[in-house]
Amino acid sequence: MRASKLARALVQPRTWVIPYVVLWMLVGLLPITKTDLDLFFWPSAITAADGQPLMVYSYAGKSVYPNANGPTALVPLTAVALVAKQLGWLESVDRRRPLALTAFSVFLILMAKEGVDVIDRLRRRPINGLPRLVAYGVLTLAPPIWQAVSGYGHLEQPIEVWLLLVSARWLARGWTARSGLVLALAVLSRSMAGLMALPLTLAAMRKGPLSSARLLGAATVTGLAGLLPFYLADGQDLIHSLFTYRGHLPVGAGSIWSTATDAGAIAFVQHWDIAFVVAGALTANLWLATRPGGLTEERVLGGMALTAASFLLFAKTVWPYYFFELFVLATIWTAGRWRTADGPVRLLLAPLAICVMGMVAEIGSSPGLGPHLVAVEGGGMFVMLGLLAIWMAWWARRSPDQLEIRDPAGSRDGAEASRSPT
Repeated sequence: MRASKLARALVQPRTWVIPYVVLWMLVGLLPITKTDLDLFFWPSAITAADGQPLMVYSYAGKSVYPNANGPTALVPLTAVALVAKQLGWLESVDRRRPLALTAFSVFLILMAKEGVDVIDRLRRRPINGLPRLVAYGVLTLAPPIWQAVSGYGHLEQPIEVWLLLVSARWLARGWTARSGLVLALAVLSRSMAGLMALPLTLAAMRKGPLSSARLLGAATVTGLAGLLPFYLADGQDLIHSLFTYRGHLPVGAGSIWSTATDAGAIAFVQHWDIAFVVAGALTANLWLATRPGGLTEERVLGGMALTAASFLLFAKTVWPYYFFELFVLATIWTAGRWRTADGPVRLLLAPLAICVMGMVAEIGSSPGLGPHLVAVEGGGMFVMLGLLAIWMAWWARRSPDQLEIRDPAGSRDGAEASRSPT
């Protein structure tokens, strides 16, 4: 009896919350090489903690590599900076890093919880016991998680993906304006999240143009309101950091464009790679939207994963931490769509393949790699990502069910949403 109770307790995710947070604190104590957290995000948070919260983009604000993400993640990081300042640790990289990783591990837990809840909804029944613990483990401990958060210091990515999942859930329940507000907060966490407006807008459009206009309107107003104080205080640095700096960066590793040899084509891609990204994402989402059954919540999640894949396929540089969004979204979509009859390959292929690609990208981004090897890695990455995206899109062409969104509170909004697919 005691053994069975212990076994049941061990597979409960809440049993591992405190050990998980402690694990991130211990990781922060390791002698890690300076990451983007130290080079870009901490200087902004320190500026805010020193009494200039609207000047967070002034540090390296006109340099080639500024702090290129919005202010959402700087709010909790500034709170951590204030604690570090009180402890006298603010200027110590080794002491402030454990504080930051410990605090931001909470957002990884929130992201994982939202992701497992999505899997439950898509499967129309909760996963329990060991499978539930495994799901939490994959979404909090997989290689792409460690790569992005500890290896590169991108603490904003768990916040971004958590908010995107909340936005998709609220849209499915019919809370369009709230969904747009949360989408804007995700974009203000990480600019790449702006691409997710494509699948969400197409999903909202099923309920009419007014619904999509409400989504985009709420997102636009929230985004502008979030940036306006920073623009009024330091507009030049803000615009460079969030909007214009990227066009001046050269074509780099991990990208199909690294195989190009024509100078004119390279110059064009340097400034307009985003056009190819948007075209790829739009094509994938329109494909899903026009399949029989339309954009169910399951297909919206699939569209978000394919949107993340489009960014990796066509961006002019692909850093290893770019795989974070694709890994989390594809893993959630795969687990939610999977049925026992599909076999293990359909459940495991996407997460395992993305983990491998993240490792390959790590090699490809190594300093001193010759141009020929960079081109080979970029071409190989494009082929692997393309095959994975085609496989996902083909698997998604037939929706397994017209899935309902069940509001556990039994609210009127939830009931109405369950009668109409997202």
